[in-house]
Formats: sequence, structure tokens, C-alpha cells
Amino acid sequence: MTTVMIEDSTPEGKWLLELIKGHKSVTVVSEKKKNFRQALTECKAVSVDVFFDELDARIEKWPDRA
Repeated sequence: MTTVMIEDSTPEGKWLLELIKGHKSVTVVSEKKKNFRQALTECKAVSVDVFFDELDARIEKWPDRA
């Protein structure tokens, strides 16, 4: 994942934001309208524990695991 911050108070920034925000691989999080927890929910973020549990489960299922 890559994070890009766009200053949307300029005409160029507004144009760029409009250009990319509809793409299926882009999630726009407005700092002005959301708090941190709302942004996490919108991005479907998971806790570190959930992330590592899923990672461990995938590693266990890996076919080449010795």
C-alpha cells in the first residue's frame, strides 16, 4: 500500500482527487471530516492481532511449508 496526500484546496489538487477517487483500488480518507477511528473503519483496517492470526493461518496452509 502507498499513501499519497493531496492538498485539495488548490484547483490542481481538486482535479487530481476527482481523477483518482473513483478508481476501485483507491480509498479516499478526508482528514477534515473523519477522526482516526472512522478512517480505520472506512479502510477496513484490522488490529495487529487479527492481521497476524490471518498471516499465521495462511503460512500454515502454504503447500511448500516444511
